[in-house]
Amino acid sequence: MIEQIDIAPTIAEMLEIPFQADGKPIPEIIEYGKKCVKIILLIIDSLGYSQYFNWLNFFNSAIKNGKLYKCKINADKTTPAIASILSGKKPENHKVYQTEDVYKSEFKSILETASSLGFKTAVIMEEKGALTFKNRINLIKPVKNREDIIEFDNEVKEKTLEALNEECKLITAHFRILDKLGYDVKTVKIVNENITSIFNFCKSKSLIMICGDHPPHNSKEIYIPVIVVKT
Repeated sequence: MIEQIDIAPTIAEMLEIPFQADGKPIPEIIEYGKKCVKIILLIIDSLGYSQYFNWLNFFNSAIKNGKLYKCKINADKTTPAIASILSGKKPENHKVYQTEDVYKSEFKSILETASSLGFKTAVIMEEKGALTFKNRINLIKPVKNREDIIEFDNEVKEKTLEALNEECKLITAHFRILDKLGYDVKTVKIVNENITSIFNFCKSKSLIMICGDHPPHNSKEIYIPVIVVKT
């Protein structure tokens, strides 16, 4: 059984860089993506494992045919979960429970480690979260928080495409529609369209990793999907 803390060490292994983490690299994903030269990590807020299965038919075939893993969460709230995904550390070790905690933390995320070793990296997320990476990585693309979450996610998608155009080797983007509006035909189709746009824009030898940060807050689910697709 894989955990969220295994995602960052897996990315580190694929980039062939040293990285200290609580988690371990996932050999199957490393083997699957070994010829890939670019990694795009898409974090979908509130994407739970059983919810993904319930709505599977609304995702395009490239996503459905990707490698799927059942992944245990290390936190049930967005900030500590994303910190675990990007640091490979459990919450009690990274100690990031709210955005401000990042400024007091001593760990380096996979984005910072890769950036310090010469890989061009980018983060696209809500402004407060994105700004915590200022002067730590190559490109931050903050997205202003707003009522219209469909518009917000569309801007995340557009800025992810910009980062791909700017030849970043490691990109992380955070989409929020499912957390804000829940699951229905419209919201799931929008998630699929945004992921599909990014997939279609990627050049060959790109690896897209899609995962949830946590399942929906009103569910008893403790797993998220990790879906890996290469171009």
